[in-house]
Amino acid sequence: MASAITHFVVGASLALPFTESAALRAAMPHWAVPVTAGLLAVAPDLDTWAMLALDIPHGSFFSHRGFFHSPFFVILLALAVASLAVRGRTVFLLAAVWAGAAITHPLLDMLTDGGYGVMLLYPFSAERLFFPWRPIRVSPLSITRFFDRAGEILWSELPFCAAAILSGLAVRRITPRAGAPRQTPP
Repeated sequence: MASAITHFVVGASLALPFTESAALRAAMPHWAVPVTAGLLAVAPDLDTWAMLALDIPHGSFFSHRGFFHSPFFVILLALAVASLAVRGRTVFLLAAVWAGAAITHPLLDMLTDGGYGVMLLYPFSAERLFFPWRPIRVSPLSITRFFDRAGEILWSELPFCAAAILSGLAVRRITPRAGAPRQTPP
């Protein structure tokens, strides 16, 4: 898996353009949009706790990088949590932002150099996949083992964090601000 730090940074960064959404600002403070998106981007890794607590075998349907890493699941999760957080049509906007952030999770994991692959195409296929290019060093499930290799792992993830931050800031900069007067060309 990619580290929780990178999952959070990438998910939160891609939600930056939505901090000025009038619909979302009516429902939550502007800072909450990227923070909650970052948390939803980390959420698929909660399957590791379930796997350990319930003694789920590696490589099985509900094991790490299985069903809970599929875009199918993260979209349902985002929609369910958004339904609890807001009302009206804003549910769909918030769910879309959160789902977009969460879908970065399996995509980043497919770029790692270890593990069993990601169940990306469920419900169409239960096959576990990797991208052909796998530049990210896999992060161990144990926090103590992570710190033994943190520099190497975070260094391999840095280009993806930087790209997400720059993309999020660039799109936020060109997105019209809520309540700002529109400028028309002369």
